[in-house]
Amino acid sequence: MDEITVVEEELYAHECRIRDLYASRLREFRPDERLLQTEHTYEESKVRGDMRTIDRVDTIRIWEFKINAGYEGLGQILTYLALARKDLAFKRQVRGVLAAFHIQPEVALAIEVLNLGIEVVMLPEKMRLAGAIPRVREPLLLPQIPELSALLPPRAKDE
Repeated sequence: MDEITVVEEELYAHECRIRDLYASRLREFRPDERLLQTEHTYEESKVRGDMRTIDRVDTIRIWEFKINAGYEGLGQILTYLALARKDLAFKRQVRGVLAAFHIQPEVALAIEVLNLGIEVVMLPEKMRLAGAIPRVREPLLLPQIPELSALLPPRAKDE
């Protein structure tokens, strides 16, 4: 197994743990929604959405969980949204949800400007613990240390 595959599998495992925690606490975060299923599959396809919920007005939401949502996450949720609408023969209201700790600004802008029918959910930082994801920290600024020779007294030959 190559190194890239291992990293992708580890990232997927982190995302699944975060999704499972969010699903178990759905009523806390979204009191008007209930969980239908995690790992929902679509007819005639091998892809699967992370989570499916329904609200009080019968709107189905297809969820995609990411640590950092970028173009790939946007492409995934658009694909799942299209498959869900097709599976339901366009007879039900279906919306997409992209949930992440960080969402690339250009992706958030595209969702808003193009009115894609996708909701952006920022995951609580505490949920990083469920996925064993380290907090994002500001870079540590190290002091500049002058060259040692500048601190030493001049030598006799330099005079």
